[in-house]
Amino acid sequence: MNTAILTDKEQIHLEQHPTPEPDKGEVIIEVAYCGVCRTDRKCYQQGQRDLHLPRILGHEFSGIVKSVGQGVENIAIGDAVTVHPGIACGNCNNCKEGNDQRCHDMKIFGFHLDGGFSRYCKIPASGVQQGILRTIPEGVSLLAAAMCEPLGCAIHMTSAIPDLNEKSVLILGGGVLGTLMAKLLRYEGADSIVITEPVDYKRDLLCQLGFHPTLPQHLNEIKKELTIDGFDIAIPCSPYSECFATAANQLTNGGFLGFFSGLTDDNMIDKNVLNQIHYKELTMKGSYGCGAEDTKKALKLIADGFPIDDLPVNLIPLEAVESTLKQQETNHALFTIIQH
Repeated sequence: MNTAILTDKEQIHLEQHPTPEPDKGEVIIEVAYCGVCRTDRKCYQQGQRDLHLPRILGHEFSGIVKSVGQGVENIAIGDAVTVHPGIACGNCNNCKEGNDQRCHDMKIFGFHLDGGFSRYCKIPASGVQQGILRTIPEGVSLLAAAMCEPLGCAIHMTSAIPDLNEKSVLILGGGVLGTLMAKLLRYEGADSIVITEPVDYKRDLLCQLGFHPTLPQHLNEIKKELTIDGFDIAIPCSPYSECFATAANQLTNGGFLGFFSGLTDDNMIDKNVLNQIHYKELTMKGSYGCGAEDTKKALKLIADGFPIDDLPVNLIPLEAVESTLKQQETNHALFTIIQH
């Protein structure tokens, strides 16, 4: 079986699909690695607003070019590539302004298009023309290249922060994105980085990576040690309203609040929390997904030596993907990646 198809909520079917043939302008990728992320788990467990069923999930993948259609240039059979996960329309104001991640007609692998939970993936001609296939530089592994999408999401957030030099940072949540965000902020010059994380093994990993993880209930003690009256920057990398509230409350006057993770619970945010934005004159910036330039920067960053090989990766066969999709956030590996 070489393909996993989500047919309905909590229903994955393993099937054997023939190798597809490319039409004019298309490219067929033989997928090598595909990440399994929190959004994939959400698609399996709850559904998602952009998800069209039945669907082959997977939007964080890399592989080798298997075949190319008539008229394809600059991409050749045998090329090692990573895939930017979205195909924007290219014509709307968002796209023309370089904000393709905001495009209303975006088509995303694993949601609108079949993705990387399959041995082979067809790249539409429109995506090939837009350059969503990026040739992997020498020295960068296919495994590392499969991490360009989550790293691109972190880049999209940090690029909105006006100044990182000698700034104190609070990250709420030490999962994949929280860890990548912390590594990226340190790489870009942030002074001290505190990460709240309730799960023991994640805090242990963050310690090994040289950060200051803490239980959420100990945050006030850490803040007094590292700051005068609050953090300069706070980024919730967790989908819970409690983390958003903590971020606003822990910021200093004039601080920066990165609204990175959308909220998934139904709890109301207290007006006193929202008033912190007013009274402290906070700057708040939303950040959703990643644009084409963000994943391009991610691949270059890895090629230039951004440390990603020190992150633990749990490689699984495609046959094990459903058991992974069933897992809750507290009991899965930091990075779980399908190895085809």
